[in-house]
Amino acid sequence: MRFFFLACLLSFSFISCSSIHKSQLNEGVDVKIEANLKADIEVDTTRKLTGYASGSYLFHLMRVSGDDKFLEDVEFNNKEKSFFSFLSKVDAVKAAAAYNAVAGSNSDILVHPQYVIEENHWNPFYKQIKVKVTGYPGRIVSIR
Repeated sequence: MRFFFLACLLSFSFISCSSIHKSQLNEGVDVKIEANLKADIEVDTTRKLTGYASGSYLFHLMRVSGDDKFLEDVEFNNKEKSFFSFLSKVDAVKAAAAYNAVAGSNSDILVHPQYVIEENHWNPFYKQIKVKVTGYPGRIVSIR
């Protein structure tokens, strides 16, 4: 009986659970597309558009309130991008303010936008961002 128990114990130790990990070297693909397009834009310098947006974030990451419509492909001149710059929610609120300025104004773009940003993060668990943007309305007349 002892021999049978010992044989079972040894056989289970050789056929116990195992896991296989397989890895593969990956490299990113850098795709760049350029289009030599020229646009004719009419800018109305007699009036300015204004847009407001806000966002509240729990743990400085998860949005709990705020605008949910954004102007797409808005690039901001952030020359110093750090590894943790993706954690910043300011650019998203700026894009929402730009959308609110352009929406309903019969314009296509916001020319020479100027942003006023107010950040309240006195609480380590909660952050609120308010943005006001002003700029001139622009309409795309033609694209060549």
